[in-house]
Amino acid sequence: MRAQFAAPAMEFAADVPLVMSDGMPCIEVRIGDGKPVLFGIDTGDVNSVIDSTVAKGAGLTLEALPPPVPADVLVTKVPVLHVGSLAFKERKAIVLDFAKNQMPPKMGGTLAYTFFKDRILQVDFRGRRVRISAPQAGHVALPEPSDSFSLITFGKSGPPIVVASGFGINGRAVTAQVDTLYTGSLLIYSASIDKLGLGARAKTDSKEFFPYTDGGVTMKVGSAEAETFHGLGLGRRLYFPTPGVHEPDSLFDATVGLGVLNDTVLTLNFHDNTISVQRPLAQDPEAGAPAAASAGVDPECPVGFDPTLVRVRAAADFLLEKVVPFLVKNLVGRP
Repeated sequence: MRAQFAAPAMEFAADVPLVMSDGMPCIEVRIGDGKPVLFGIDTGDVNSVIDSTVAKGAGLTLEALPPPVPADVLVTKVPVLHVGSLAFKERKAIVLDFAKNQMPPKMGGTLAYTFFKDRILQVDFRGRRVRISAPQAGHVALPEPSDSFSLITFGKSGPPIVVASGFGINGRAVTAQVDTLYTGSLLIYSASIDKLGLGARAKTDSKEFFPYTDGGVTMKVGSAEAETFHGLGLGRRLYFPTPGVHEPDSLFDATVGLGVLNDTVLTLNFHDNTISVQRPLAQDPEAGAPAAASAGVDPECPVGFDPTLVRVRAAADFLLEKVVPFLVKNLVGRP
């Protein structure tokens, strides 16, 4: 008989406060011996980014990138960046002017998913904590429900991003990009609307304008009977693209954001490429008994949903279409 071995439990090397700034998850970091600065946690981007004012104030060495990258988009290597008790050394980042690119004014930078290579990242939205493990050498099981994710390019020439299995709409499986700086719920891309049986729901006259998505776009607003992660209810609000929204060339179905994740515990294992989404029970201080964390939450507009902020990215289309593929070729895989 073959012996059975249980996977090690999760252990975290840093446990720091989660700061919600403009509806988006942030943590305090320090560059070298500098003062704390708010950095957003961005699982939807391959490159970490630092505001040019913060980079210059920290005395970082800035280098130009060759065309077609604009002259004001630079690259730097951070000697040491502190998150709680952890010190991340020699990490590359893109440097640009946040004000010019419509980034939130309180945010001094972002940490992309590549920043957490081989580590476990846990964003506890309900407990308002962010936990980061040491680099993992072997398999570590995540809490259930859990599933796997893959790194799939956003479009045929775009950057690789985190695309997870386990999500569902009205009982049908959905592959979805996990983007922690997208404050909407589920955005269903055009090629998957009919496949998911959402054709009638997509014929809606309700629309919202999102100034921070693709340079400013309008999306159609609809609803589902249920949005889930392995049976865990996540809400009902849906979005559908209009012609100005960038789409992933049928490589996955949707993007999932804070509109459905913001009362959960999201755990991503970047060593095993696995994901867990939990909704822990909340303690009722009056009754002294646990109550469902979703109690009292309007599924059409979950707690913390901000319809005016969707995705924090540089506004110009060429950053996605031309600059990002260049940066991927030159930066991805390099710490």
